[in-house]
Amino acid sequence: MKLKTKLFGTIAAISSIFCSLFMTPTLVRANDDKYLNEVGMQLMGAMVNAGFGGYSQTHDPYIDTLYHDSSDYITINLSAGTSYGIVGVCDRDCQDLDIALYDDRGNLIASDLEDDDIPAIGVTSYRSGTYRVRIDMANCDSKLCYYGIGVFGQ
Repeated sequence: MKLKTKLFGTIAAISSIFCSLFMTPTLVRANDDKYLNEVGMQLMGAMVNAGFGGYSQTHDPYIDTLYHDSSDYITINLSAGTSYGIVGVCDRDCQDLDIALYDDRGNLIASDLEDDDIPAIGVTSYRSGTYRVRIDMANCDSKLCYYGIGVFGQ
């Protein structure tokens, strides 16, 4: 019975991510749909591959673009005592994406700065509040690369 529950939770999270993609604003690049779909599909698989298969989606996926060697922040609210998995992915032109989580005081909580294009961090928030995820496009072979961030919890 637990297997069915985990599988159903994973399918529900994947479906939720896919549905959320249709509400993502259009971004500037030729063939946007192709890249949005690519990043969205990668985000679905990355959640499970990063070890967050038993988690469910807690925030809408965030998909945007960044130039090579540039950064962006997204703000998320986390609840105390909840275990979270934060996963990043990027399109086929991206070689390295990094993420880091900061609390509202600017303290680094966790990061994945490895030389890969699917960073993942797992944290249990020690207090409820506003946190910031820093996204670094460390290596992009094109003018712009799409990336996606998913936040999952249990």
